[in-house]
Amino acid sequence: MIIGGWRGPGWRVVDADPGHGKQIRDWIRSAVSRHDCPVDPLDAALVVSELFANALMHGPPGGRVLVGYCLWREGARVVVCDGGGPGAPRLVYAGAGLADGGRGMHVVDSLAARWGSFRLSGARVVWCDFGQPLRAPASDAWAWLRLVLSYCSLTPLWETAELPAGRCLHLAGRK
Repeated sequence: MIIGGWRGPGWRVVDADPGHGKQIRDWIRSAVSRHDCPVDPLDAALVVSELFANALMHGPPGGRVLVGYCLWREGARVVVCDGGGPGAPRLVYAGAGLADGGRGMHVVDSLAARWGSFRLSGARVVWCDFGQPLRAPASDAWAWLRLVLSYCSLTPLWETAELPAGRCLHLAGRK
């Protein structure tokens, strides 16, 4: 959908499997490349790769991950949601074990104009803006995500009686 320079939202829901990482990176890079906004598609792909890896590492085993975007003339927003493990993403500083991980959010922090996280409908949402940050009321900015999460559970199927993953993948192709 394109409205007043907007494109999206677009989203995909995939099993929490590292094998989907390249597909997600390529999809985000392609979406950003096709739209006239001042965002480096390779930066967006790198950030979504880091956020997807974090969702796999910190989300529930056997769950699913939602990756989405909204694009506009001045920027882009990338969103990654998992089934909501403990804690929230944070920057880890030297002395706190960067050799064992923790660099991903530094990559996000250095490439994104701003980023944040919150919980919504049983999901942990991590988002970042590129270019000119999105300036919209939260009720408007996240309406699409609330709707998608109302239909697509990200928790493992054995923990929920909601729709199976195939239904979510059917919804995922809409723009």
